[in-house]
Amino acid sequence: MNNKKILTGFLRKNLLVFLLGFVAYFLNSVSVFALPPLNTKYISYSDAGEGEVLVLIHPFPADKALWAPQQQTLKEHFRLITLDLWGFGHSEGTSGQPIKMEEYADQVAQLLDQLYIKKAIIGGESMGGYVALAFLRKYPEKVGGLILSNTQTAADSSEVKKAREMAAKKVLAQGSEQLINDFIVKALSSDASEQTRLFLQNIVMVQTPTAIASALKGMANREDTANTLVDTKIPFLIITSDRDTVVPPQQSANMHALAKNSKLVVITNAGHLSNLEQPEQWNKAVIEMFANKQIN
Repeated sequence: MNNKKILTGFLRKNLLVFLLGFVAYFLNSVSVFALPPLNTKYISYSDAGEGEVLVLIHPFPADKALWAPQQQTLKEHFRLITLDLWGFGHSEGTSGQPIKMEEYADQVAQLLDQLYIKKAIIGGESMGGYVALAFLRKYPEKVGGLILSNTQTAADSSEVKKAREMAAKKVLAQGSEQLINDFIVKALSSDASEQTRLFLQNIVMVQTPTAIASALKGMANREDTANTLVDTKIPFLIITSDRDTVVPPQQSANMHALAKNSKLVVITNAGHLSNLEQPEQWNKAVIEMFANKQIN
């Protein structure tokens, strides 16, 4: 009898955390599908708030729901747009073939064009940062500022590249459960709350193997983008966290040294997904850097 009560309590607690997280996200944003022009694919995105446009690009292997901790606060200062990259969330799916970071950048450009937005602050975390850098390189005229969170300009080493390609093959052949479990352990610090872990798990566990494989292959083949930082004077906010073991803080320090107009913020007591573990610190950094400032 006691075991049944414990199990029932556990299920109720976890279900409540899951529901509260996603209800909060959808109540604080407007989720729609972009009606694609001919020969393009549909995009699932959210659009909330007023002011300068801030586009946030989610990390691997998540979707726009990961920005739930940012929605309520940032939409009070910006027109906040988040989107699902190809294959993730509710955007059009992928086949498992490589999707380059430049192709994800094209998706962001497609969305901005469909919303008649000429320029925006572009932010990304982890893989989202790779996409943001690719966007800056390909569409510099559309960028009024850049947020690079827990990411890097360096290309993969041959060892990491090989590991990503092997992981992609395994995911397509056997499913993504093992990869997801390993990712959650690496992405969060050991002090992350159970609620945070469950919230992340509920997002990443529903992503398709084909989306995961496409992104893995795309990340493996990306180029070094350090010159992109050197060649521009737009404002950069570079965010890292003191307990990130996926992308070491030194990578952020390197980017800060290269970017002429940059600010480096170190989030304390957070692992790789700093926006999720320490949303108040993360949101504050963005607001202090870009709120109430016109982008040129």
